[in-house]
Formats: sequence, structure tokens, C-alpha cells
Amino acid sequence: MRMQDASERIQNFDEVPSGYTKEEAIEEAQRCLACKKAPCDEACPLHCCPAEYIAFIEQGDFDKALAQILEYNPFPSTCGRVCVHYCEEKCLVAKKGTALAIAWLKRAAADYGQASVSPGKPTGKKVAVIGAGPAGFTVAFECAKAGHGVTIFEALSSPGGMLWTGIPEYRLPSEALDKDIQRILDLGVELRVNSPISSEQQVLDLLDEYDAVFIGIGAHQPRWMGIEGEDLEGVVHVVDFLRDVNLGQDVKVGEKTAVIGGGSSAMDAVRTARRLGADAFIVYRRAREQMPADEAEIEEAEEEGIVFNFLTNPKRILGEDGKITGLECLRMELGEPDESGRRRPIPVEGSEFVIECDMMIQAISQQPDISWLNDDSKFETTRWRTFEVDPETFETSVPGVFAAGDDVSGPATIVEAIASARKAAQAILRRLEAS
Repeated sequence: MRMQDASERIQNFDEVPSGYTKEEAIEEAQRCLACKKAPCDEACPLHCCPAEYIAFIEQGDFDKALAQILEYNPFPSTCGRVCVHYCEEKCLVAKKGTALAIAWLKRAAADYGQASVSPGKPTGKKVAVIGAGPAGFTVAFECAKAGHGVTIFEALSSPGGMLWTGIPEYRLPSEALDKDIQRILDLGVELRVNSPISSEQQVLDLLDEYDAVFIGIGAHQPRWMGIEGEDLEGVVHVVDFLRDVNLGQDVKVGEKTAVIGGGSSAMDAVRTARRLGADAFIVYRRAREQMPADEAEIEEAEEEGIVFNFLTNPKRILGEDGKITGLECLRMELGEPDESGRRRPIPVEGSEFVIECDMMIQAISQQPDISWLNDDSKFETTRWRTFEVDPETFETSVPGVFAAGDDVSGPATIVEAIASARKAAQAILRRLEAS
């Protein structure tokens, strides 16, 4: 696939890969083995039958390919660009070369295909959705297709959730996201922006007007490391940094900007800071092999001149006159695997050293904002500040109220949010049919 040269792309926020031409997509699709028991399908949380839409692409029928994808996934333009593509990790083609570019083929179907989705016959039932992110829109999509009225309540001025506020334009252009969202709204879904649901009573009151309520508020609240100096000027969280950039705010970066973390959000932050003119670099407590970020993201960051400081962990943030001046760090070594399966980082005693910087972006973790729940809340939550739900139906401890996505799992991937929301939607549909 054609890509912007690194020396050019660090000067702009244009999309880095330009996508397949139709001819290139057809040629790539011809590499598919059409496995009868496809590992790619088993690996995908959505189980979206990649071989089926790839077969349509091979025939040059992008319309049917897109229609097939929409049977499972309301975000083909988005997932074709930023999905973590678990499917490709299991692709059998990779045994004799490079895995089939399944995500890019999905993007080609979305770019060139035309497919409409129709709302079902009106049932008179109504569903309220809190949060216009991937989980909320997935529930809206499934319920509207079944003929139920859907109203989405979104706190911000535009829809998309973390897709809109947390992924840079060079990875997910707003036009691609808007295309997916508009297709859902065209089903008759009502979207109310600037409409925060900010108290538990508001959620409970929705049950008086709606037959079911879905909570898909994501995980937008910063979670800090809890080290000295986090209150210094120049120390920001990735959630706030990327949101301000995506909302068009005048964001100032430091001359030397440290980004703490090794996941996709850290890659987005460091590459964004680079585009804004910073000498930006990564500080990560494990080795490259343990980084959660996609390998392509890491390679593109390296091409853009990003320096990676591996086996390094901040101990405290240094400052003068209330402003950050650097990080006191510890060297780390890898021990036995932890619960994530990755080798646990262990501090090397006496290895303290200083990295100079005038800005730090913390990109390690975030959590759902459930501060609006009552102290004696009817909603059961976990110690990770996520909603406790039935593992099969995704119904919360409040009957008729469902939740899925990052506000249940914690920060995860887009495809996992969509997959869990589809399961919640199916449970909602069963409930409404039974009533």
C-alpha cells in the first residue's frame, strides 16, 4: 500500500496510508486461501467471516463485500483503518509469507462499495443509548435494524467517542468516521449532542420513558501513575492531549516531550507531538517485544524519528518554578511473566538517572468516569471502576439497563467494544421481543 514518506508526513496530519486501488485490492484478495475452518474468523471478536467478503472483493464486487461486512460490523471504514486485526495474526497465508491484509481489504470495501441498511418495521419500542462511541452506536445500529426507536445521548458536541477524541486524523480521518456514523443515523436514530447524563437518577428516569437503556460511556477518565510531580505545569494525560488536538485547540508541546507508555495511545501521542514540532520520545518500562502497540505503529514511529527508551520507568517528575524540567528514572530488568503474560519489569537498585524534558504525556491507562453514581448506587461496579454485568446478557444490576465496551472491560480495542455491544444489543432485542 502506498504510504506518505516519513519526512513529509511529520509535517502534516494527512492520512499516512492512501489505501488500495480497486485493482490492488482484487490482487490482494486473490491470495486468500478461503479456509473452510478459518482461523481469521475464530480470532476476530466479531467472527465476521473475512473469507466471505474477501471473496466478493476478488470478484470485483465491492458492494456485496461491504454489505457482508455490515452484517457484523457497523464501522467498516473505521475498522479498516485502525483495527488491531487479530485476524491477520492467525492468517494461514503467513506460514509461507506475509499475512493477508484483511483490514486493508475491509477498508477497500468501505472506500469503494455502496450498501444500504434499512430500518426494521416500527415496533413502538424505544431504547435509550448513553454515549455516542463505538459501543453505543453498535447498539443503536442493531436496535434500529430491528425497528425499535433509538435515542443517543452524547455529552460532547460531536459523536464518535474515543474514535473522535482519541485517534489522530492521520490514522482515522474524520471523513471515514463520519461515513460510518451517518450510515447508522440514516436508520432513523436520533442523536442528542451536548446532552450529558450526569447523575444516576437521570439514568433511572430514562427507564420511565424507554423500554431499555444502554450505557456506553467508554473509558475517558485519566488514570495517573501516582508519582511525585504530576501536578507540575507541562505534565498532561494522553486523554486530554489527544482530545484537545482533535478538537482543534491551540495545543503547545514542549521542545523535548516525553511520552510514558507502550500502547497505541502512547504511539498516537508521541507521533502527534512530533507533528506539532516536538522532539518527542517514548519512555517504556518493558522491552520492545512487550509493547502492546501494533508493530506497524511502532515501525512508522521509528521512521518518523521517534526514539524509544526501553526498560526505563519514571520514579518522579522533576521541576523548577512549578514547571517540569525532567524525569528521574530507574533502569528496569525483566523478571517472570505476570498476569498479562508479559515478563514483569523489576527496578534495578541504584540505577537512577535523569532524562531532561519540558513536557510529559502520561499514556499508561485510563478508566470509565463513574463519578456520577450515588454512594449507595444501585449499579454494582468492580474495583477497576467498571460496571459489573451479566457475562451473557451484559445487563447491569439494574434490570433493563445494559452496558458494554470499555466501561465494562476497561480500555480495550475498538473491535472488542463493538463485539461486546453486539452481544448486549442481542440481549436487549430478546428482552423487547419478550415484552
